Amino acid sequence: MSGAAPAIGLAGFGRLARDYYLPALRALGAVDRLAVADPAPAARAEARARVPSAALYEDPREMLEAHRPDGLLVASPPSTHLALWRAAAARGIPVFMEKPFLLPHELDAIDPHDPAWARLMLDFNRRFWPPYRWLRDAVLSGRVGRVLRARLTLCVDVRPWSRASDHRSLPAEGGALHDLGSQLLDLAATLLGAAPTRLRAAHADPAEARGRARIDLVFPSGASAALELGYTERTQECVWIEGERGRLYLDDPNYLPHRERRGARAVQRPLDWAALGWRGAFRSRSMLRYTVRAALAAFLSALRDGRGFEPGFDDALRVARWLAAAERSLASGAEQVLA
Repeated sequence: MSGAAPAIGLAGFGRLARDYYLPALRALGAVDRLAVADPAPAARAEARARVPSAALYEDPREMLEAHRPDGLLVASPPSTHLALWRAAAARGIPVFMEKPFLLPHELDAIDPHDPAWARLMLDFNRRFWPPYRWLRDAVLSGRVGRVLRARLTLCVDVRPWSRASDHRSLPAEGGALHDLGSQLLDLAATLLGAAPTRLRAAHADPAEARGRARIDLVFPSGASAALELGYTERTQECVWIEGERGRLYLDDPNYLPHRERRGARAVQRPLDWAALGWRGAFRSRSMLRYTVRAALAAFLSALRDGRGFEPGFDDALRVARWLAAAERSLASGAEQVLA
């Protein structure tokens, strides 16, 4: 790839693409050669209004053939991911894909040893958030001693996200387990610096139609992590990690991460409010906007330099396998041993 701005193809023009991908691409100087594909006429009209110079297509495969982008961004529903990835791989086009990577019944279609599949980066955007990186570094440097247990929560009000597309409510698209579980499983492994060895999943409330779930993980060190996820009326995201010598916590991703020594009690809320106010005043520094831009910057940089992507294919595949294990556990009620 030359030093010119890359030609980018964007499959799907829902809220994520409109309000997060597009501003990030503008900031990164990557909209001059943009093409957008979306089967919905209203979405294509919105793309035309926001980026008059963009080439528009109804079929993403037609876009790949006619536009020949240097990279493809996939922000379409999960059921489209495998076909789009195959179409891009057949043309040698690297892919930046929104999670989840694949749905469980599609895993048998993957050859993990085929190099043509390897040009993939998954949008595990929370890896790029400085407060989460601070927590990871604190764990790995032993600042709270050996980790005993952790709790991660990601509950999202998806109503604002469903105005352009209601695919999250469709069982065939994987639901909250695959949408939010992808992020939580990757984040748990990233923060604790290891892959889990055992997993058990359960519905938080079997009578709740919107789909809340809990995933319990066990790590090689003996540490455990409880992941709570779901589509709820109130968005909540937080992390709590207890070690032998204290604990780490982040009560909201737009707050500050904190460490408390065992037996001490710190009052951190004014600092959190100050951080939240600063991020509110500079919205580009809020968690989702910042991390989407940082993840896309990493993808474009690797694309330009011909480097491998991180998080890449191996990361995407292992989380897809863990989600498949969670599906089996939900169906059977039994703990699953992870390879």
